Amino acid sequence: MGSRLFPRRASLRVIASSLALVLVFIIVGSFFLWDPEPSFRPSPAIEVSDEALRIHREALVVDLHADSLLWPRDLTLEGQGGHVDFPRMRTGGLDAVGFTNVTAFFGLAGLKAFHDRWPSATWFSPWERLRFQLRKMQAWVDAGEVALATDAAALRFHHEAGRVSVFHGIEGAHALGDDVNRVEEVAALGVLFISPVHLSDNAYGGSSSGSDRGLSALGRDLVEAMNRAGVMLDLAHASPATFDDAIALTELPPLVSHAGVRAVHDSWRNLSDRQIRAVAERGGIIGIMLAPPALSEPSLGEALDHIEHVIDVAGEDAVAIGSDFDGYVQTPIDAEGMPQLSELMLRRGFSETRIKKVLGGNVVALLSRREH
Repeated sequence: MGSRLFPRRASLRVIASSLALVLVFIIVGSFFLWDPEPSFRPSPAIEVSDEALRIHREALVVDLHADSLLWPRDLTLEGQGGHVDFPRMRTGGLDAVGFTNVTAFFGLAGLKAFHDRWPSATWFSPWERLRFQLRKMQAWVDAGEVALATDAAALRFHHEAGRVSVFHGIEGAHALGDDVNRVEEVAALGVLFISPVHLSDNAYGGSSSGSDRGLSALGRDLVEAMNRAGVMLDLAHASPATFDDAIALTELPPLVSHAGVRAVHDSWRNLSDRQIRAVAERGGIIGIMLAPPALSEPSLGEALDHIEHVIDVAGEDAVAIGSDFDGYVQTPIDAEGMPQLSELMLRRGFSETRIKKVLGGNVVALLSRREH
């Protein structure tokens, strides 16, 4: 009896093993077929007048914050998804973008690097993930698709020549590991600003979505290294205590690459009037996001409310655009739709001078102040 059952049990084990193997293949296949990038769902388009389009085309339009390098897209091609690619930048008159490099978010960045088939070193190291993104953009620069601009003169030169410009920020200093000497290395690669923290506390300080602790000793070393290297401080995502500690230490004009204002929408991602004034008093600027959680909904009209509030509190030299395009958010427009923002500013009675400052003139002025 036992001898007759043995082949049957062996067969069942083989079948079970085969089914388990098939299940593993299905799970792994589904993982690689799954596309985690959110699809862009534009809001109804706003008709752009000839006057607004003229102003927009004459302006040097700069977006301080886009996370496009996080996604496995070829930015030289249009129609690959997301909010930003170089063809849509040209169509939308978006002359320059700060491509911010994301390297850690809730422990999933390494898994995403594996999913997107980044080099194996990036699966385990934020530093390697940063270097990979910088290399990816540099390849497009070397191919002549875009130009790297690390100062005000370069932005102006490429704008006049009709070339799209790029520069870099780092979203969270954990990308550097615990070696602040790497600031010099990334500065040479086109990084203009670094935020000490991103979506959670790290060894450098507290996040606005974490605790309210301030800069650590390592965080203070970071700001001092940034001062030496000419790299600006980005206060986006900083806890109130980290904000205060860092802005007191920086010797360069600070910025907030992407945020909103609490007086319009009381969000953990937004700034108080005191913080707005602190940035402006040090010659800095605030990039207004075009999406929640800085806004209550994806709305250009609400984004303009935030812009107007910064102007009311700190003047028209203190505000810019920091869309957060491709940052796992839903925006009302993509890069091609940027002229709609100019149209809304014109409808609200903004002067041509003010519109051009908001669109990018204030970023150019910030870089000029950084150089002196």
